[in-house]
Amino acid sequence: MSDHQLTLATLLSIKTRRERGVRSAMARLEQQRVQLEQHKAALLQARRQLWHQWRQCGSNEQVLNPIEWRSYRLQLANYYQQDHDLLAQVEATGEEFIRLQVEIEEQQDLLRQILLEQEKLKILLE
Repeated sequence: MSDHQLTLATLLSIKTRRERGVRSAMARLEQQRVQLEQHKAALLQARRQLWHQWRQCGSNEQVLNPIEWRSYRLQLANYYQQDHDLLAQVEATGEEFIRLQVEIEEQQDLLRQILLEQEKLKILLE
């Protein structure tokens, strides 16, 4: 094997290792994407449950004295704050999902480039 072919074979093995690394990174990113989807679904479910509790709290007709009225208002304010917090978490998860999708696309582009370079090296080795 000539020095030229040895160099090409070495480059091909480097590209192959790099391909494995990119594929590994893509698998990790895909796993993160699935976890984010599950997390977002759990947050939305928690929010739906909160809304149900909130509606139940507001649907009861009752006569309240001033202390009970204050407690009731605090409870409603607490529901509002919890809903606001859950919404912020859902939005943050959505933003993270978008960032992750961009990273997945970048890795796919890199993988295509590596595969193309490997194909070129294989042709040169023949």
